[in-house]
Amino acid sequence: MLSSMTGYANGTIALHTKNGDFALEIEIKTINSRYYEALCKLPPSFSFLEIKMVNILQEKLIRGRTYLTLRFCEGNEAFEALIPSMKIVEGYITASKAIKDKFGLQGELAMMDIMTLPNVFVQQKSELSKTEQEEFFIGFNELIDKLVKNREAEGLRLEKDLELRFESCKTKIVEIEKSFKLAIVSQKHLIDEQLKLTQNGDDLAKKQLEELMVGLNKMDIQEEITRFNSHLKSVRNIFADKSVLEKGKHLDFILQELLREINTLMAKCPNFNISSIAVDVKVELEKAREQIQNIV
Repeated sequence: MLSSMTGYANGTIALHTKNGDFALEIEIKTINSRYYEALCKLPPSFSFLEIKMVNILQEKLIRGRTYLTLRFCEGNEAFEALIPSMKIVEGYITASKAIKDKFGLQGELAMMDIMTLPNVFVQQKSELSKTEQEEFFIGFNELIDKLVKNREAEGLRLEKDLELRFESCKTKIVEIEKSFKLAIVSQKHLIDEQLKLTQNGDDLAKKQLEELMVGLNKMDIQEEITRFNSHLKSVRNIFADKSVLEKGKHLDFILQELLREINTLMAKCPNFNISSIAVDVKVELEKAREQIQNIV
């Protein structure tokens, strides 16, 4: 089964800790990318878990750009409590008294004045215990599994679309092969006619015969047809093989080979009917390439 790199999942994890109860909302969005990369937006109290979360995401998602957002729904005061910095407040009061004594100024430092001074309050961060981390990662892994299923469902849709496109290519290659055989018969017929004329001593016919022989050798595309069909078989094998992880890379490589074969085929056999069908094949392959760019 193919898996898409595009997916979305969100959920809430509720935890009961020694600091109190709290709830976290987690949102994971993935889009296609050549490699794996993760962009995380986490509360400061959870930043120490970022590397572990990214490693788990990479192990399960393999490829794609991942956007991870984690925010508190409620209970964030249990981990990010705001407390006064007594040393800083004491420093402000001492400095205020020194200024008054030095310059003989009047007035008192009121509570509202202290509240507006910078760095009076600091954020006290608490970290999850080992048991609480394990509980958090159970919920985190469940959410990733939900995302993986979402990507697999999208991958199934892509697989059906690709199967139709490659089946269309297979049908058109059969048509090309039939047209090629007819073109060969027609070319050989022209050669036979020119051969009869050369036997009667026609010098012009001899020159035309040489050109027809060169054209006959050049237009032989049986090798390209055979390789094209072989690559199509490889595509079907990848669809069926459950052991292949990064199927998108394998399919992208095979698609390049298919395009190379069809381009060579068009260059070697300038037959109008064959060229017309080959263009249709290229259109299908280009559409398939767009889909393959989104496969893990």
